[in-house]
Amino acid sequence: MSNALSRLLDLFPKTPEFIATVQSADHPNYKVLVVDGTGLVLCTSSTRFNVGDRVYISGNEIKRSAPTGVVYQIEV
Repeated sequence: MSNALSRLLDLFPKTPEFIATVQSADHPNYKVLVVDGTGLVLCTSSTRFNVGDRVYISGNEIKRSAPTGVVYQIEV
């Protein structure tokens, strides 16, 4: 029987995911601006995205499209 805490921790992603907006698109290289204003990140993706698309990024890779809408930051 495995530890419940270790099973819970295995569900969390190993690297954080951020929502970003594509600023420059030269497939497969993209420059994205992270929504919280931390700056531009150079990312790669096998999927084609257009300038202005919102995406999830993790590390230097675009994972998938992100939903449109307002992003709120809360302090915990």
